[in-house]
Amino acid sequence: MVRKFLNSSLQQREFRYRGKEIFRIEGLSDAVFAFSVSLLVASLEVPQTFYELKEITKGAIPFFLTVALVFLFWYRQYIFFRRYGLNDLITIILNLAYLAIVIFYLYPLKFLFSLLISSWFGVDLFAKAKHEGLVILSNNDFPQLIILFSLGYFMIWLIIFLLHQHVIQLADQFGFSKFELLFTKKEVKGALLNSFIGLFALTFAYFDFELYAGLCYFLIPIVLIVNHYIFKKKVKKIVKA
Repeated sequence: MVRKFLNSSLQQREFRYRGKEIFRIEGLSDAVFAFSVSLLVASLEVPQTFYELKEITKGAIPFFLTVALVFLFWYRQYIFFRRYGLNDLITIILNLAYLAIVIFYLYPLKFLFSLLISSWFGVDLFAKAKHEGLVILSNNDFPQLIILFSLGYFMIWLIIFLLHQHVIQLADQFGFSKFELLFTKKEVKGALLNSFIGLFALTFAYFDFELYAGLCYFLIPIVLIVNHYIFKKKVKKIVKA
């Protein structure tokens, strides 16, 4: 464990962070992410009775899961700017598209987490809808739900791929070391593979193969592990050389 930690720290030191100042686009991004979390907080109604308080408390898990996911989106964007320090037009446009997708999928993500927790653990998170006799999710709606989130997953990773591919095109200007270039290429490959997962899931759902669409997402950890393993092997070759 200690060796892995030291190796990870060494790899971080080998990548020279070039983003030493905060650009206006980053300030805007921080404001957008803060606004996104504020929207989630504002959607929580002030309880008038203890029963209402208990009902709101039930939604704590979907709320925190959504906030955690928003934080992961923010951190990936933050670390990109710290590593590469880009502020050109292409980066700004791609970053704005990234922010737009995060805001758009804010409530759908919370809905999805609520739906999953309700179905897996039997927690009633849709008491108001049931009381009004509303259908939470019909069988015909399920493929459309998968399409919606697969499209978002595909677009997020496509933007991350395009951002890192843009970095590769500017590699000569950065003066990358071999490690830095390999690391950036690993990010490009990982983002591309993840975007393909979203695209395949979207395609399966579109043709009503919901089971296969769901199974596509089990490929995510496999893709991450294999991509990192290949990267480590290439790094070892550089060290030996």
